[in-house]
Amino acid sequence: MNSKLRRTSSLVIVLLLVGALVQHFAGNAAAQSNREGWLQGTWRLHVNPRNCQTGAPIPPFETLVSFARGGTLTEVTTAPFLPGQITTGLGVWSHTHDNAYKAVFDKFVLFDSPETATGFKFKRGMQRLIWEIVVEGDQIKIESSGQFLDTNGNLIVATCASSTGTPLGNAQDED
Repeated sequence: MNSKLRRTSSLVIVLLLVGALVQHFAGNAAAQSNREGWLQGTWRLHVNPRNCQTGAPIPPFETLVSFARGGTLTEVTTAPFLPGQITTGLGVWSHTHDNAYKAVFDKFVLFDSPETATGFKFKRGMQRLIWEIVVEGDQIKIESSGQFLDTNGNLIVATCASSTGTPLGNAQDED
């Protein structure tokens, strides 16, 4: 009788441990399926630039940004640049905490804006952007600071912007 009680007790303990493990892994799978706070994928952004010193608004524009698994970022925009004036932005992103992220990326300005162009005259060089990102469900909010640098790395102008956006599609990778 003593050995039968031991076998039954052992079986109950094993079943409890298996049940706890199954519940633990099932809970992880459910959390991964929750899109809340998820950055990976392609987002359409509405960018609202402003003068960093005065806060005066500068005309807004749209951009696309893709956050890939592994922490790489690709950004494409045209405004406020002339066609072919700027390269695709390339950079990195990382998770900071909860549903917050940080990204840094560069893009090159390939030629000066002509003197006849309206608005800001871009000079050949590089733009570096730093983003503080918060994802809330299917919405993204970004606070951006950046710099335009000439070909020698000298600061031309600092940039500031706020952006909001939504996912381009629902086919984002869940891994």
